[in-house]
Amino acid sequence: MFQPQQSPKVAVVGAGIAGAACAASLQQAGLDVTLFDKSRSVGGRLATRRATWTGGDGVTMQVEFDHGAQVIEARQPRFGAMLARAAAAGAVAPWRARVHARWPAPAVRDTWVPTPGMPALVRHLARGVPQRLEQAVQRLHRTHQGWRLVLAGGETTDPYDQVVLALPPAQAAVLLAGHHDRWADTLAAVPMTPCWTLMAATDDVDWPWDAAEPDAGPLAWVARNDRKPERRVPRGVATWVAQATPAWSAAHLEADPAAVARDLRSALQALLPAQGPTGQALRWHHDSVHRWRYALPADRSVDGRECWWDADQGLGVCGDSFNGGNVEAAWRSGDELADTMVAWFDEPRAPVAAAETTEPA
Repeated sequence: MFQPQQSPKVAVVGAGIAGAACAASLQQAGLDVTLFDKSRSVGGRLATRRATWTGGDGVTMQVEFDHGAQVIEARQPRFGAMLARAAAAGAVAPWRARVHARWPAPAVRDTWVPTPGMPALVRHLARGVPQRLEQAVQRLHRTHQGWRLVLAGGETTDPYDQVVLALPPAQAAVLLAGHHDRWADTLAAVPMTPCWTLMAATDDVDWPWDAAEPDAGPLAWVARNDRKPERRVPRGVATWVAQATPAWSAAHLEADPAAVARDLRSALQALLPAQGPTGQALRWHHDSVHRWRYALPADRSVDGRECWWDADQGLGVCGDSFNGGNVEAAWRSGDELADTMVAWFDEPRAPVAAAETTEPA
């Protein structure tokens, strides 16, 4: 454990689950860590968005949509233990989702969902870590004093001993250029798949599934968002998150959002009953779309490793692109990078020899 007077200063850029996992582990080891992100809040693709509208009776209605990562699955014991601790703190809850999908996909899946919204797990991990939000890092500048971060607007931070980039590959590549070109070139070449996501609210309907994976059409995933733990909606309302396939999203990457919303709503409507509970045509209260330009890596891993760490430069990279693209992959990458850095700090170093002096003759 580092003492305050000797704690290395580390800047972690990117406040998704990889950045939060890395920052939390480094802080627990005694390092002086600051978490940067361009967004107004932490979470990254563990994201939840609000929507409001005025009902026919003039009452304002509000719902929330988990429009990024949908669920969390734990495959390795260490990640499962972290989720169990988060559940004890109220940051996640189990969800046994009934999923309609082509066989042999399981019909019931044991998953976890952050509560009350998807960013809750990242907030739980990063609690106590100093954060500088709405701070877009545009460049890294290395001086003899350490790394300085150049922010949007031209502000330059105080120096940091180490910098960790927990960003999508294309964004990390821009910051690495000129400092670690081999890494920059590798990340710039990582293929990422986009995802258009539809967020919709309708009258409640008798839909037998919690989620579905259509085997045809533009949609890859449809979820009844209001059936996740602790998701509250007005009485008589159902909320839906429908995510397009990578191929459809790529083909419509630069399409007008209104046209995308219209197409995805039509695809979702084809899966739902035509009538609401009163026998009238199903009413749609809200629909909007969000484009994730860098949703998932197309390949399983960048180079088979969990993360990158260059001790000589004090530079590290982590993220879900190292392990397969899911939430567990991102957490493992950030946690592994923190372990790697702390182990390097803990290695014994030979003391610097004092300069020899010559006695006068």
